[in-house]
This record gives sequence, C-alpha cells and structure tokens, in this order.
Amino acid sequence: MKYHVNDTLTLCKGRTVSIEKDLTASGEKFDTANVDIVIRNAAVIGADSVYKADIAITDGRISAIGGADDKPCRQIDAEGLVLTAGRVRTVSGALDSYMLEELLFSGVSTLTFDSQPSDNDIKMMLEHPLNYCVCFDGQPHDSDELLHHVGDVALGRIADLYLWKCEKFNIAPEKIIKFGRCIFDRSLTDRKDIIYALSYDTTRRPARSASVFFTSHNDVNGYFGRLYETEHTMIALDTNK
Repeated sequence: MKYHVNDTLTLCKGRTVSIEKDLTASGEKFDTANVDIVIRNAAVIGADSVYKADIAITDGRISAIGGADDKPCRQIDAEGLVLTAGRVRTVSGALDSYMLEELLFSGVSTLTFDSQPSDNDIKMMLEHPLNYCVCFDGQPHDSDELLHHVGDVALGRIADLYLWKCEKFNIAPEKIIKFGRCIFDRSLTDRKDIIYALSYDTTRRPARSASVFFTSHNDVNGYFGRLYETEHTMIALDTNK
C-alpha cells in the first residue's frame, strides 16, 4: 500500500493520524553516497507532525530526512509502513528479561532509572539491546540533554527506529532498528528473536552491542567500564547539580 498526502491512517485501538506532507516528492534530493543505510518511503509519526520521507542513517544517527537520490545504497523499503522513534520510559524496581523484551517490542528503546541500578540490573542491561540512562553518583541526569539524543525522528538523533503495520502499531513491529542497525525483521522470523541482520550490518557485531549507555562523566571511565567489560557505546551526560 502506498501512502499519499491527506491519507488517514487508522492505527490500533482506533487512533487515526493524517499525512500532512510528502518530503520524498521535494525537488532537491539528499546524497546517499556516504550514508550507511536509507529507509525509503516511510510514513513518519514525528513529535509534531506526520509526513512521508526517506531517512538516511550514518554512524548510528539520523543524517538526512527528505527525499533520497537514486544512487545504489543499502536500503530498507518502508512503503506502507509507519515509522516512529523509540520511546523513553522510566522504570522502578528490579529488571528481568521478560520485562525488557516486552518493552523493546512495544516501542520502548531507552530506559531511565529513578534509583541506582543493582548489579543484577546491570547484567540484564548488558544482555538486552536497549539504551540505558544510569546514574551511580546520586545525581539525576538532565532529561533535556538525554532528549537531544533519543526520542524523536530528527537530524542528529540516535537512529532507534521502529517500522509498524498500522494494525499492529505499538504492539508488534515489522522491524526494529537500533543505533542504525536492524536487530529484528519480522520477514525473517515471527518470533521475538534478535538477529545479526547481516544484510544491514557490515560490522557483523552482535545485536546487543547496539545498546547505548548514558552515564555521568565520571562513570564513563569509572568503575562501570572496569567491572563490566562491554563493547556498548557510552555517551556522557551532565548531571543536574
């Protein structure tokens, strides 16, 4: 199914949205020569509007939004699918595998904590491909600074993206893209199996290394890195002082 401007999309539970504009039809096309992957023809539900667009991803972040040129490149055809950014959720209490899997597959890509995580929580984090905003020094992180990295389809944001059929919106994604790499593809498996997605990932790293840890400056090179050897990306956030 092809979506057009003014089409009304009926999502699950009766929610409706209308496509306001088509950025793929704009005259000027962005260059795909140096991007890692392009998601083409997605119906994007952004923070402020709904529109059709091609999304370019470079080094794990959104590098262009609009209409892509026709040069050969690695791409995902999202025609007939809805694209959203992964949501941010604050959690309390102990983590477990079932909880993290359910959050991931319902559209949540980043977790923040209202208390210091336990050693078992950290073990769970290292085994599941979500982002985690963790604090070890008793100071809460600046939530506005975190949202400069995640939570919306915007230039420079981390490419944590979901592709949905309308009737399965926020229930069962068709594809999950974490830090620019496809870690779940329903066309390959109908189970909740996290995959390597070799067709999209030239590095062939395990999918769980798609996680990003947001920590305070001291934590990045502090005991977290020494105690838990990991290939996960770490991004320093200032704390509220």
